Amino acid sequence: MIWTGLDIATALSEALDKRPTKSPIFFLCSEQTHSLCLNLIEMAELTVPASHIMTVSDGESAKTLNTCETIFHWLQTQGALRNALLINVGGGALCDVGGFCAATYLRGIAFWNIPTTLLAMVDASVGGKNGVNLGHHKNYIGTFQTPERIFVSPYWLSTLPQSELLSGWAEVIKHGVINGGKHFQQITKVMPSLSDQQAWLALIEWNIKTKSRIVESDFTEAAERKLLNLGHTIGHALESWSHNASEPVAHGHAIAWGLVIETQLAIDVSPNREETKALQESLLAIVSDIYPEIPFDLEDIPQIVNYIRADKKNQHDTLLFSLAFAPGNCHYNIAISEALVVQVLNDFAHDSH
Repeated sequence: MIWTGLDIATALSEALDKRPTKSPIFFLCSEQTHSLCLNLIEMAELTVPASHIMTVSDGESAKTLNTCETIFHWLQTQGALRNALLINVGGGALCDVGGFCAATYLRGIAFWNIPTTLLAMVDASVGGKNGVNLGHHKNYIGTFQTPERIFVSPYWLSTLPQSELLSGWAEVIKHGVINGGKHFQQITKVMPSLSDQQAWLALIEWNIKTKSRIVESDFTEAAERKLLNLGHTIGHALESWSHNASEPVAHGHAIAWGLVIETQLAIDVSPNREETKALQESLLAIVSDIYPEIPFDLEDIPQIVNYIRADKKNQHDTLLFSLAFAPGNCHYNIAISEALVVQVLNDFAHDSH
């Protein structure tokens, strides 16, 4: 069940009152959301022991098996049994690792997600994917397990730096490309003002509906759900590569440029090259206006390609992409040669400009 609205404290309190059993409640938050979590608990007038609130590191650094082991020991030490409820309060990485731990601790306990970043609201906390990274390989270990409840509110957006909003906006762009029509037009406009919570609520809701519709038709990503990987094959590779470079690139930043670069791939296999070129030009204008170029060099391309080879969607030695050929016209399982991938990456490399 996904709740969207403005008064999240009342919604949380009412949902907890409706639980059939008053089992122990545990809150997992990040360093950045610890104070927000405490404020929410206070606003909802909940009585939660301090020992039932755990803080882990922020962002991708939390998505490790070491973090999971720490969380498992915390739950065990606090006497959490199968009737326990874990409430994850944070961004996409926090919801990923919290959901994974809940899905595997004692073979599964209930969990709720309260996403606090735009990225988590429109994408990461919805869809039942939970997991952690294996080294620099994104989400290699995980489960499909849907949260019992998700509480989504623009209430949190005013707490975010601009960089976090931009990271989430990349997924909004992706959903606009998948939907086409009025939603594609939406992504050509500037983001709403943070003071306009109703505008943000409407925007978040159509993004959730987009993802939920696709997930419901293909929960385990055997077919249509692969469309949600638009921009992610190259985007994840750039993100992983950047963690070995001097300046790691945020997830949304990498996905935004992944969308642009992958649409360049689509041009070469498109049944209507001019239509796809128009899409690529539109995406390039949108992305380059708000996201700096990712400064990889020609010498970095072999390492980036290694990450692309390791993408979970590939089969045997075949590189498979989800590609957009026009707004609202997207397809998955598109085989692309490694030579074409290298050629396109060469075009976008920093020292080829």
